[in-house]
Amino acid sequence: MTEPGPKLSVCSIALRDKSAAEAFRIVAEAGYRNVEVFASVPGTHAFRDMAGAERARIRDLAGRNGLRICAMAGSVGAGFTADSEAEREDELSRVKMDIDLAADIGAPLARVGPGAGEDIDKVMSRAAPYLRRAAAYAEQKRLRLGIENHGGSITVNPDHAAALCREVGSSSFGIIYDPGNLFGRQVDYKRGLDVMSGHIVHVHLKDGYPHYFGNDGFAPQRLACTLFGEGKLDIPWIIERLTASGYGGYISVEYEGWHPEYNLPEAGQGLAMTRRYMARWFPLEQAAP
Repeated sequence: MTEPGPKLSVCSIALRDKSAAEAFRIVAEAGYRNVEVFASVPGTHAFRDMAGAERARIRDLAGRNGLRICAMAGSVGAGFTADSEAEREDELSRVKMDIDLAADIGAPLARVGPGAGEDIDKVMSRAAPYLRRAAAYAEQKRLRLGIENHGGSITVNPDHAAALCREVGSSSFGIIYDPGNLFGRQVDYKRGLDVMSGHIVHVHLKDGYPHYFGNDGFAPQRLACTLFGEGKLDIPWIIERLTASGYGGYISVEYEGWHPEYNLPEAGQGLAMTRRYMARWFPLEQAAP
């Protein structure tokens, strides 16, 4: 696929048990040219407590493997709905640290949380003002923030996610469209794309089917992930609809083989299989950035 359509990427969370050097090597060998860096917990491929030299090393590792860092998967923002203003200010400080990290490793976009819980009124009254300030800081750093469609937050409702974007009112703030997370919660992800299309700044993509897992430490009702093409998500429709809408950002493969309950092939094999599946839209001979 050529410009100005979507570009293929992969989330390094698929290789969360590997070092950044090993993860980037496997990603490149599987045929990807863009990577979204996992930065959600200490000790992962990047984290906000990293020293400057380590941040420069992440950029260098990506470049040496022929990879462009297209996004950073941070995890802060849940505290924006905390009861006290002091807690919300502390969370803003952490979000700004994530923004600094994203800028330092060369990521043009960072994931941020929209506050905790699915109470839209609480998010609008408490989180929105802080998200607006975070977006202003991101704009200074020349990058954007994205809230991901995810259970446990208002973003599992596409109408609420779009409403929050309108409330924040910044071109540096938008939505990470995750049709798999919506589908797993039995939300209409096709309608969701249309509702959110003017606000989508990034995409996460996986395949699977809705399943109730119960209390296993993750969302009880979620997507049971499969290999691409073996689930019930309409991936061709998603890619074609995004392209028709004029979306020119990244579609990041989320391969969740680290979940043992999904019984997926190991990450290197699974990523290569997924890359071959995606070749109908993103040719394997796609030039490196």
